[in-house]
Amino acid sequence: MTWGRPRLVVAAIAFAQAVVDACGAATAPSPLATAPEPATSPPVRTRPAGTVLQLGGTPEGVAVGRDGWAAVNVRGPDGLVLFNLGSPSTRRFVALPGSARHLELAAPGGPLLVADESDDRLVEVALPSGAVVRSVPVGRQPHDAAAAGGGRVFVGDELADTVHVIEPDGTTHVVAGPLQPGGVAAAADGSVVVVVGVRGRRITAYRPDGVPIGTANCGAGPTHVVFGGGDFWVADTNGGAVLGFRIGPKGPRQVARIPVGARPYGIAYDARRDTLWVTLTATDELAGLHLRGTTVTSRVTYPTVRQPNSAAVDETSGAVVVTGSLPDGAVEVVG
Repeated sequence: MTWGRPRLVVAAIAFAQAVVDACGAATAPSPLATAPEPATSPPVRTRPAGTVLQLGGTPEGVAVGRDGWAAVNVRGPDGLVLFNLGSPSTRRFVALPGSARHLELAAPGGPLLVADESDDRLVEVALPSGAVVRSVPVGRQPHDAAAAGGGRVFVGDELADTVHVIEPDGTTHVVAGPLQPGGVAAAADGSVVVVVGVRGRRITAYRPDGVPIGTANCGAGPTHVVFGGGDFWVADTNGGAVLGFRIGPKGPRQVARIPVGARPYGIAYDARRDTLWVTLTATDELAGLHLRGTTVTSRVTYPTVRQPNSAAVDETSGAVVVTGSLPDGAVEVVG
């Protein structure tokens, strides 16, 4: 696969560190009237880096599992497109009963966690077979999900302001979530789960059993979150930055703010290379931040397909998969 020409800035980029009372005693920000959204991306002016695959179906959620198996959510018809990065021209469609935007992995080999927004269910799909493992009713318009310790799965119910915790046997219980829960992520060992309240501009941390640890203010308009390098990284879409949070006994504490550009939205972390990848929807770009702790040691930027709403990393090869979320959309493999 061919890399496009990057813009490379080699420098230690300073970050602004903020300490927020993780128990929520700090003044909470005023809720946003509407949830933060990606920019409506301009037409592509620079040839995208890497390999471009035309998928159609408004591709958005993407995950890359063991052995290079990739899955992409598409709509109209609703389902998943599965392919291997080693032979991306060979693709298979798996029909699902409802539409989804975001896609996560319960473990490197799967199953896939599909938040079915239209049917209010969490669907688990085996990878690479595409077989539906189970389908569990959750709250109104589930947006994102993450696997926690003890075999549990956390699901953010975006329009119910709740979080469903699914037990290994399929039973569920509900806990309070931040206002309009969007992004959900878990620590690598499953010991902590965080949920981003996109309208409330708060981040809440939970134990694997659903008991809240604490909460903190979270940017100008946050959307998605990923775990990497011991911290949780949030795309502050309204604020044009990535925010780093560390979870302590009392909850989240902000430890970094890294400006990245206009309307960051999709976010992924390459743990092998300590690289945080962020899509910039206002400029059709993918930014890679090479980190040492919370300090950026270098930054690389690649041109993408139009409307780059999501990204995922194949940690074996380092390739990044970016979705172009338009009705005639494409997927780009960079690396």
